Amino acid sequence: MREEYFVNKAFDESIKLYLASLNQKDSFIYNTSFVVVIRLLALIYGSLDIINPYYLKNNIAFMNNLGKYGLSKSTLALFKEDFLSFYEFEIVNQTRQYKLKNPHFLSLQKHLVDMFVAKKKSVEVPLDEEEAFLDLIYSSHTQNPYRLSYGYLMSDDLNFIEKYYYSQLNAMDVTKELILDKTISDDLNLEALNLLGISLSNLKNMSNEEITKAKMNAYAYFDVDINSPKREDELNKAIDYYKLYGKKITTGNGYVDILLLMSVIATSLSVIAIIIFNII
Repeated sequence: MREEYFVNKAFDESIKLYLASLNQKDSFIYNTSFVVVIRLLALIYGSLDIINPYYLKNNIAFMNNLGKYGLSKSTLALFKEDFLSFYEFEIVNQTRQYKLKNPHFLSLQKHLVDMFVAKKKSVEVPLDEEEAFLDLIYSSHTQNPYRLSYGYLMSDDLNFIEKYYYSQLNAMDVTKELILDKTISDDLNLEALNLLGISLSNLKNMSNEEITKAKMNAYAYFDVDINSPKREDELNKAIDYYKLYGKKITTGNGYVDILLLMSVIATSLSVIAIIIFNII
């Protein structure tokens, strides 16, 4: 007789691990990829909307809860299948001496980003919740060493999912998030503003003049010439550099700058070596 699972084996086993490790939040299990997916769903939808259907074994209620911010049934069905594919690959991966990149990792992360962005479109999301999301989603905000190591293993570009997140935010109808008499130029870079501590929630309470000044401050902070026809590409490159190394360092002396750059590279290689050593 075929075993029955809640939604599918990936959800069933992952929720079991999530519940078993709730009181051990620094543990390896609580920070495994399976449990992190459930933690992200609990963050986005509220833990009751995730756990109650599990206890009741009500698959329909669970999928309906995932759709409460407007995601279509077909999108959620694809997420369900991608999570199962991710889970099955990862179970086999755990038996390998050398771990392979899970081909379903980025697809699964994009589904979770789409869910969070759909929530931001529907309701007010506090800044601390957004920060918690970016920490869990394997972005440059991730602090936990287990998740950080896993992110390095699974992604060729650790900033990819963060870039995707901000591209989805930029694609939102920003004027819908703001008071109607405010106008936002098309080249407003939400990622740059976020790195300066300005969220969409902050923008709601700012005047047009304050928003323009914030945009100018972003260009200045990242040393981008506002008059350059390629300023947006230059700003995005500066942001990528910032997320890897911190703010660009310059002394005005070319020789000293080279020494500083070599120091940054050596430090970065040391960090990567430590992560790889710990994984092995």
